[in-house]
Amino acid sequence: MASNRQPQPWNDASVHEFGRDFLAFSVQHGIYCVPIDDEELNRQADFYDIVSRLFERRLFLPADLAPEFILDCGSGSGVEWAEEVMEKSELGSRSSSSGDDDFACQVSLLLAVWNLNEAFRYDQTELARDRYDLVNSCFLADGINKDRWSSYIQDLHDRVRRGGWLQMVEAQLNIQSDSGRPLEHLSRWWSIYSDALEEQNKDARAMVHLRRHMTNAGFVNIVGEPKRLPVGEWHNDPHLREIGRDMKTIALQTLRSLGVWHCRKSGMEEREFEELLVGCEREISDTSLRLYIQL
Repeated sequence: MASNRQPQPWNDASVHEFGRDFLAFSVQHGIYCVPIDDEELNRQADFYDIVSRLFERRLFLPADLAPEFILDCGSGSGVEWAEEVMEKSELGSRSSSSGDDDFACQVSLLLAVWNLNEAFRYDQTELARDRYDLVNSCFLADGINKDRWSSYIQDLHDRVRRGGWLQMVEAQLNIQSDSGRPLEHLSRWWSIYSDALEEQNKDARAMVHLRRHMTNAGFVNIVGEPKRLPVGEWHNDPHLREIGRDMKTIALQTLRSLGVWHCRKSGMEEREFEELLVGCEREISDTSLRLYIQL
């Protein structure tokens, strides 16, 4: 049988290109070519906060879930979700009456950098079968190979205990307009970005296939909760209007961080890249476009 072993990042060596720091392993192997510097860590934290607000600060999408064993698979260096789980679990264990999202359980945090394109091995204690009450998987479209998604979700299924849950959150970073008007600069960014991921055997639209993969893996009671993340202060709902206001800056930061490697490697000069972002910022600032990101 042919080996399915994938290259793994055995160190955190970085390279500095286009004014940003990248994990050397990532750019060498075309896996999550996104900066790893402080600017990106701050962006990830801000984006997590926005998504958390969109989902009403719910850590667990299934109602009344109080998991004891949790596996968190995410991209980048951000550990905001896992850290919030730990914080809420500590609050729950100290309180006689649990609050909105507090729960009593023992939680420990083990950080590992791993190429999830490699099939999970049964001899790894952390990845043993039927081990977890909840598996959380978020924002992996830049890292998971297109032909890995099906087996990746099957691997997650095999780690979930009977009665446990898998929750997955992905975004399609094709910023769209609810007005139906064309988006010159945002559409150009998306075209370059999605084409670059395609060349790396990634799927920028991976989220649209999640339900099918989960069904094929054997999951039941599959519930989708699609969300439109507003970009800009255009929504009539005050809560979403506030989120959209705060998302404007984060959206531009996201276009810069996720686009810099792919745009510059496509042959785009720094001046041209900055001009593209200026055009994107102009469209993001136009509230009449009613922009949003689909989650």
